[in-house]
Amino acid sequence: MNDLVSIIITNYNYGKFLSRAIRSCLSQEHLHFEVIIIDDNSEDESHNILESFSFLPKEKIRVFKNKENKGVAFSSNFGLHRSIGRFCIRVDADDFIAPETCYFLKTYLQKNREAFCVSCDYWLVDEYENKIKREYAKEKNISCGIMYRRDLLLELGGYNGDMRHREEEELRKRLGNKYKIHHLELPFYRYRMHSCNKTKSNEYLKTKI
Repeated sequence: MNDLVSIIITNYNYGKFLSRAIRSCLSQEHLHFEVIIIDDNSEDESHNILESFSFLPKEKIRVFKNKENKGVAFSSNFGLHRSIGRFCIRVDADDFIAPETCYFLKTYLQKNREAFCVSCDYWLVDEYENKIKREYAKEKNISCGIMYRRDLLLELGGYNGDMRHREEEELRKRLGNKYKIHHLELPFYRYRMHSCNKTKSNEYLKTKI
């Protein structure tokens, strides 16, 4: 049975943090996984960062680059359709995850077959990775740190590629009561707070669901 986990990283001008995100994904323990990175036509040093990982085998890490900026939902779908895992999880390029993240989330989905996905709690951290506050995903959900059954996410149509922001909220609204969303109260995800967070932009704040 395919127990591969596909870790999808979307990046746009987060070269400053990108290496940390990739290294955290490559450091996942006790499971088979692949890392898929979609660079959304970045204009910073992201290209050089991605090149530094080019020595790794293709079955471990694959990099794709959009020819023009398409947004996180489009990029996530791009990665989703090119992944081969039974399970998939997104990690933003400015965030990172604990080494045991994917193992625990995958095991939970294997043991709870009625779950469409499972999210984990997360720590807000500062630019230097100092912990600020623990957040509970059941109360304040975010778009990453959620492991899906890939076949069911594809069946639902993935993310709405027309949305440049708040794609996870739209997905949950579209999902309705069709499947169960589960939560694992362990803080595996690290959500980095910095001056360029996408969720602080006016474009994000004005996006309607």
